[in-house]
Amino acid sequence: MEENAGRANCKNRTEIKPIVGLTKVLPKSVLESIVMEAMLRHRFLRDVAELRSAELRDQASGREAFGSARLAYISAMIECHAQQACLSTLLDVLGYVPEIGGIDDVDLK
Repeated sequence: MEENAGRANCKNRTEIKPIVGLTKVLPKSVLESIVMEAMLRHRFLRDVAELRSAELRDQASGREAFGSARLAYISAMIECHAQQACLSTLLDVLGYVPEIGGIDDVDLK
C-alpha cells in the first residue's frame, strides 16, 4: 500500500465532490473496503467494455454506423469511465491503493 503512489502529480483529475464529502469522515478500514469494491466493479465494467468492443469488431463492415453493437460499446465505455472517475476520487480520499488478492492488473490510471 503505497501512499499516493504518483497520484498527487496528476493535474487533470476529476474530483467528484459529493463522494469526497460522503467518504472523508469514514474510518480508513471502512473506506478501504468501499474502495476495493469499487476496484472490482471497475474491472468488471472494463471487461464488459472489452466484450462489447470485440462484438463491434466482429460485425461485418459496411453496416449501420450506429448499430446496436456500436451503441452497446459506447454505453459500456461511458459506464466504465464514470466508474473510473468515482474510483479515482475514492483513491484520492483514501490516500493509497489497497491490495486485492488475486487481482494484479487493475487499471488505476
